[in-house]
Amino acid sequence: MAAKLCGLYGAEIIRPAGPMSPAGALGRFLGEAIPGDGPFDAAIGDSGVAGAPVLLRFSVFGPGEDPPMSELGLLALSGLLGIVGESHRPPAALAGHQPAYAAGLAGCTALLAALHAGGAETVDISLFDVTCWLNWKVAAAMMVMGEVPTRGGSRADWFTLPAADGHIALVYMEKDFSQLRAMLGIDDPRFETRAGRLTHRAEFEALIRPWFAARTRADITREAQSRRIPIGPVRAPAELLTDPQYTARGFIGPGGMPAMPFRANGVRPHG
Repeated sequence: MAAKLCGLYGAEIIRPAGPMSPAGALGRFLGEAIPGDGPFDAAIGDSGVAGAPVLLRFSVFGPGEDPPMSELGLLALSGLLGIVGESHRPPAALAGHQPAYAAGLAGCTALLAALHAGGAETVDISLFDVTCWLNWKVAAAMMVMGEVPTRGGSRADWFTLPAADGHIALVYMEKDFSQLRAMLGIDDPRFETRAGRLTHRAEFEALIRPWFAARTRADITREAQSRRIPIGPVRAPAELLTDPQYTARGFIGPGGMPAMPFRANGVRPHG
């Protein structure tokens, strides 16, 4: 992933072959041909890349600490699995390869900074450290509120609900509740405050479920957006190929391959 990002900035990439190359959609994405017409030194804001070597090392817990470990294990150790899903259900893995992609982004950022600074340098990236960083809200919540958030149960403000053609993510802030109440026709005084809705979470969910189940995701999203409520549909991967926002951003390329959404001086490298 780090090499893919650097290649899109114009670096010349020499790819390993054989068992190191991942298979499937991930392999096609990482192994996709990269045009070599971008000046890498200009992309990092330098007049020329120095010849001093920069070594980028990835490990599980740090240099020399590479025990057998899966992404699921990293997600569990970092605490991310403790805040995803419902408390009465088994832990659910996050979609995709989030620890790996985040570690690749960290590696690319460190590499670009090291090359820009000049001189030989060794950069160590710990997958565990990166995965803990993805879970930064736990540390922030502990510092601000004095408690660690946990998944689901009576403490969950947001959850997904079945719609007529899929699922919808019920997401809203306290300031949005007056509009949500008007949209759903809620008049029960038990649900006027966040504390009341958390205390009576099961009753609140049972009350609003029929409203969502009777409408399509598009109808729900349209109504919510007209009231500035940040409710959104849960999309299947195939639906993203024709998503209007992704289409407008040029995020999905031919054959469904994603393009990189970052910009250099306002322009995406290599168009």
